[in-house]
Amino acid sequence: MKEAFKYWWLVLIKGIILILLAFFVFRHPVGALIGLTLYIGIALMFTGIFLIIAALTLRKHEEGWGWRLAEGILDVLFAFILLSNPSVTAAVFPFVVGIWVLVSGILIFVGSFRAKREGASHWWMGLIGGILTALLGYMITSNLVVGAMAITFWIGLGLLIFGILNVLLSLRMRKIFTA
Repeated sequence: MKEAFKYWWLVLIKGIILILLAFFVFRHPVGALIGLTLYIGIALMFTGIFLIIAALTLRKHEEGWGWRLAEGILDVLFAFILLSNPSVTAAVFPFVVGIWVLVSGILIFVGSFRAKREGASHWWMGLIGGILTALLGYMITSNLVVGAMAITFWIGLGLLIFGILNVLLSLRMRKIFTA
């Protein structure tokens, strides 16, 4: 077990990089939004393509396959929007995210009724989750500046917390390794 902590310093470097990235996000929120736009655009492209493939593959075996197909198509469309011009997209990014969250919430809401028909006991969680997700999407789109600042703030805070946790973990690993 002790040998596993030999590379504690890699975890330390990771933590320091995350902390520096958090400060970059706090100091340059527009640059962070552009980077986030690119990252999410690429991720949405892949998830959308996989959802489309899954929907078409399962269309003979799954009754509500059209909803999965619609979600995949929407993900690909949003990806094209995000990747077409990252600096312009960063300005409207909160609106795009808000619409995406709103549509996702509606799809989760509708999917909960299919889960209920299929006898899933947890269908109500999708119902509540869909409503809350749709409300969050509405709140993001209703004030784009606040939405943009909230997105970058939470990302920066998350990076800072994970960075600090990694630094603390690396110090603990070092202590165990050198003991």
